[in-house]
Amino acid sequence: MGRIDPADQRGVHPAHHQAHRGLVHIAFNYVVRGGRRVRKDTKTHQDRWIAIDPATCALIRNYLYETGAVLGAVSIELPDDAYLFSNDPVHARPWNPDWASHQVADAATAAGIGLDIKGLRHYTASQLLAASFDLRNTAARLGHSGGGATTLKHYADPVSEVDRRAAAYLSQLTSGAASRGNARPVG
Repeated sequence: MGRIDPADQRGVHPAHHQAHRGLVHIAFNYVVRGGRRVRKDTKTHQDRWIAIDPATCALIRNYLYETGAVLGAVSIELPDDAYLFSNDPVHARPWNPDWASHQVADAATAAGIGLDIKGLRHYTASQLLAASFDLRNTAARLGHSGGGATTLKHYADPVSEVDRRAAAYLSQLTSGAASRGNARPVG
């Protein structure tokens, strides 16, 4: 789902998903502190709508339909305040904060690769920026405030393909000057 901060993701309710518009609403997150489950503001203290792709919309719609069908078989409806990401049969509680992290780690181990949610967030930041998505929107997608400073400082890693493109671009800029005899020696 676009690498939303895992803590924010746990706070998503089915009512906060607008499949017809390709959006999901991130209004709060969910943590466990001292053994107590706590619903709190997002890290940036701002709720936001983020775009999700058609495949994710379809996945969520199907999941909600299947969940509703299972509950309907025992004459229970999915409540409006149910959590989308939940292990609870009636979705009354969100995932525990580390549940998704363990699931990703277990799947990565089974596939023989080293991967975790933090790595996915780094990958997302790096790839969006490498694909020329602007810093402000990349940061907002990851739930970072401050205009992208956190995204650049902690999440965006160099991408070798971008470095190759930069080298080719700089070569183009300087090759014209060299052929005209305008190149200056370095040193």
